[in-house]
Amino acid sequence: MSTYWNSYPNFLHNATAPLQHEFKLLAAQCGWAESSARYKEEWARCGREEFSHQFGRDENRLAGWQAMCVLVRVEEVPDSIKQCKQALHNVWVNIYDLIDAKRTGRPVKRHPSLVALRKYTMIHKKIFPKHAAKQNRFLKVLLVEMFL
Repeated sequence: MSTYWNSYPNFLHNATAPLQHEFKLLAAQCGWAESSARYKEEWARCGREEFSHQFGRDENRLAGWQAMCVLVRVEEVPDSIKQCKQALHNVWVNIYDLIDAKRTGRPVKRHPSLVALRKYTMIHKKIFPKHAAKQNRFLKVLLVEMFL
């Protein structure tokens, strides 16, 4: 299976390291300044492709939705996609942290409120591009309004 990292064969990728850490190493190797358009485009593409790699692309499979519920520690895993979506609407997690949970095997960081998630996301510069998330039903359910 092709991944984002296959586009950079000269980069020694650690598939179990946090995504942001790996991406920053790649950006340094490629000479992308954090403020550049290229950096931002590649970071968005990296997140999108890594999410698809970790969670799959078939948004119509109940098993995928249930796996996401398990990963974010929904107490009772629902029996339908609709119920999974409803359960996930009540969970405050950063999308990049969700990816890292799959990559590293560590529990995903849950936030007690939307306000706490917004603050954390801004401080750590882990803002998943809205346009990219809207193209994926798994991600769309996790979107929150970051800027009021």
